[in-house]
Amino acid sequence: MSLLDTIRADALAARKSKAPEAGGLVTLIGEIDTKTKGFSPARAMTDAEVVAVVKKFLKSIDETIWHTGGAPSEKLLVEKAALEAYLPRQMTEDELRGFAEARAAEGKNMGQIMGALSSEHAGRYDGRTASGIVKSVLAV
Repeated sequence: MSLLDTIRADALAARKSKAPEAGGLVTLIGEIDTKTKGFSPARAMTDAEVVAVVKKFLKSIDETIWHTGGAPSEKLLVEKAALEAYLPRQMTEDELRGFAEARAAEGKNMGQIMGALSSEHAGRYDGRTASGIVKSVLAV
């Protein structure tokens, strides 16, 4: 089952149970459906494209929290937790460091390490954190 199908099924279940996160998930489904209208009917959105939309919604929630002075409503927290469940597990700093150290031992430079990280672990790490870790590994 694709990530989009999972989100649709969860949104339907949330609406039926009248769960508070249903509003956010239904909105997310609407956004995804809007985005898919640009694609041919034979091509469904990939999981990576769905993750990008989920991240867009999470960024919007974070901005709303920031604009309200860091005091989020219960609804925002529930929606944020529900959306975060659809993101792939993020690499820990130790995992990033191990990856960078292994590539540095092979004689790779910053660009090669970041390129390998991007191709092998796309969407599973924070770029700023990864960049800092790679720089610190290469500085040793």
